[in-house]
This record gives sequence, C-alpha cells and structure tokens, in this order.
Amino acid sequence: MRRRRSQSGMAVIEFTLSTAFLIPMLLGTFVFGFRLIRAIQMTQITRDLGHMYVRGVPFRNSGPQQNAATLASGFNLTATGTSDVVLSQIRLVQQSDCDAVDPAGTHCTNLDKPAFIEQLVIGNPSAGTSRFGTPPTSGGTVSATDFANNAAAQATNFQPSIMTLSAGVVAYMAEMNNQTPDLNVPGFSGQPLVYERAIF
Repeated sequence: MRRRRSQSGMAVIEFTLSTAFLIPMLLGTFVFGFRLIRAIQMTQITRDLGHMYVRGVPFRNSGPQQNAATLASGFNLTATGTSDVVLSQIRLVQQSDCDAVDPAGTHCTNLDKPAFIEQLVIGNPSAGTSRFGTPPTSGGTVSATDFANNAAAQATNFQPSIMTLSAGVVAYMAEMNNQTPDLNVPGFSGQPLVYERAIF
C-alpha cells in the first residue's frame, strides 16, 4: 500500500516538473506558428504593394494609401496601428550625380554606393523602420545633394549582401513591419515583431 502511494506521489511530482517545460514549449510552438502565418501573409502584401510601387502608383496620395490599408486588412495599417510599410527606391551614386551638385568635384561622399532616392512610409512609422536606413527626406524624396553627399542617405548593407546594383538601375523595395504584442510570451518568443520585404 505504501509503495503504491509512493509511486503515485512520484508520478504527480514528475508530471508537475514536466509541465514546467512542456507548457512554455507548447506556447512557443503556437506563437511561432501564428507568426509564421503572419509572415506568409505579409510576404504576399509586400509583393503586391511592391508591384504597384514599381508600376508608378502614387503612394504619397491618400487614395493609394487607403488601398494599401485595405490590401493589408487585419494588420492595422493606420497612423496609430501596429504595422507599417516602407517603400523605397535605391540607386548607385554616379560621378554625374556628384558633378550635378558639386561641379568642382571636391565632395562626393556616396560615390559608387547605393543610396536612397525616395522613401515613403504607410501606416504607423513607430511600428518599425527600413532595415537599410532612414534617409533625410522632404515629402518622401531625398534631395540630390543628400543623395550624393549625405552618408545618412546610403542604403547600408544593401550591396552586395542583398543585391548588386548596376549603374543606372533602380531597386524598388517594399518592407513591412508588424508589431505582435498579442503573440508574445516573455522570455520565450523573442522580439514581438514580424518583418518581411520584397525587392524588385
């Protein structure tokens, strides 16, 4: 009789100890799965918005921005929401770009480096930023002077790790950040953010 009680007591202790490991693992699996689903959805959104951006859809205007929010329904792509989309154009700085802003040719900080021509943000800018930098812009456009001479306009880590640009080629990029506080298990699920990008 004592032996059976002892065995059942040990089973309860073993079960309790195992749940201390299994429950966080189960929660982590659920969080990872839901984030994976969001990442797949975001991949399609960035591709669709990137295609629209390449084709010249004017995302500076409220109509196309509303279309983007509709396309990303469920991701709260609003000024106070949990997501944003960063649309960028990147090009290699050529000597002609430098000569246009400095005919004397004494300054050309960004020569032969990829730099931003344009960067637009749709949604909540505090949801996340571009992984390649945030250039100084006026209405989304980088000035010719900043493009050629301002190191802050460089698209860091873009070339050659992402793609190698040829002279005159413009890369169009759509990046999406989604804050996921609803999918966060402190200590187990990492940073509550899902990020996706598409480059054309």
